[in-house]
Amino acid sequence: VVQRVDQPIILTGYAALNKLLGKEVYTSHMQLGGPKVMANNGVSHCLVEDDVSGALEIIKWLSYVPCTIGGPLPLMQPKDPVDRDVTYYPEKEEKLDPRAAVAGKGKSEESTEKLLGMFDDGEWSELQAGWAKTVVTGHARLGGIPVGVVAVEVDTVSMNVPADPGDSTSSEKSVAQAGQVWFPDSALKTAQAIEEFDLEGLPLFILANWRGFSGGMRDLFDGVLQNGSRIVEALR
Repeated sequence: VVQRVDQPIILTGYAALNKLLGKEVYTSHMQLGGPKVMANNGVSHCLVEDDVSGALEIIKWLSYVPCTIGGPLPLMQPKDPVDRDVTYYPEKEEKLDPRAAVAGKGKSEESTEKLLGMFDDGEWSELQAGWAKTVVTGHARLGGIPVGVVAVEVDTVSMNVPADPGDSTSSEKSVAQAGQVWFPDSALKTAQAIEEFDLEGLPLFILANWRGFSGGMRDLFDGVLQNGSRIVEALR
């Protein structure tokens, strides 16, 4: 799903919901289906500024998948040698950056050369970046071959839960999620990514660096076991 940042994706219009609730609660479709909701709950895979950017994003996505179901993968001439070294690695006392491990890292004050990751330079396209941030997923290429990638965030991230105007008791909150841990949302994101890459017919790379599943009462209530079982089923 590719969503414009200024357009909503909705199931029911705000006016209909207000009528159902019997009071004026919602004031726009963006409250219900704007990117603050749909990019953070896994519905939208990519956010774009306008229709042209959206069309280009779709074309880029299609460039990774076969033209027909079961067809040959769309191979490309790699832009960098397949036998080159991976030059990115975390420095001492530095945490691993999963995106840099996949796609490399640009020049910085400490380094005058770009550090190269595991996959073809410039061919990484992240999906669902705003959702379930303890897992990183996306398309890449290796030697010109399109692949699906699932990687692990090692740093602590925040899950932002918006307040619902329809619930007077709710409030916006930010929940810390430890790195290298599967939570209900990130377990679902992992399973969904594996399922989608399989439907696209892509080879799968999992850069596994997990410590395990979260096991708190709230996480169990929110379905971490069910979502975790989907990972197993998707890999079978």
